[in-house]
Amino acid sequence: MIDRYLLDTNVVVDLLRNKDAVKSKLIKVGIDRIAIADLTVYELYCGAYISAQKESNLALINELIQKIAIIPSSVAYDEAAFQKNTLKKRGELIEDIDIMIGSTAIHEGRILITSNVAHMHRLNGIMLEDWS
Repeated sequence: MIDRYLLDTNVVVDLLRNKDAVKSKLIKVGIDRIAIADLTVYELYCGAYISAQKESNLALINELIQKIAIIPSSVAYDEAAFQKNTLKKRGELIEDIDIMIGSTAIHEGRILITSNVAHMHRLNGIMLEDWS
């Protein structure tokens, strides 16, 4: 089976900033095996609107979302609710948006690419890689 990946927001930011490690790994695996969650798009837009380079960042985001698959987070609502309940019981809560993105990866059977392994590893059944 060929691995498929979901990029966390921090990795997409690195990609948009032309970080060599992320770019080279993306080229190696191929964009057809890569996706992002719709919540990542939301987070990217939020960041662009508060940045000093708003227009150029918005242009980069708009270009990216034309080239990459976007998975609606709604496919993972049940998984996310399960994960949040589990984390709460263990006293290990993370941000809701991270739960949603991680749950989207779990639901879709994708490896989550993130530099936030310390938080994301708390999710049950998640597969993680750090490309930084």
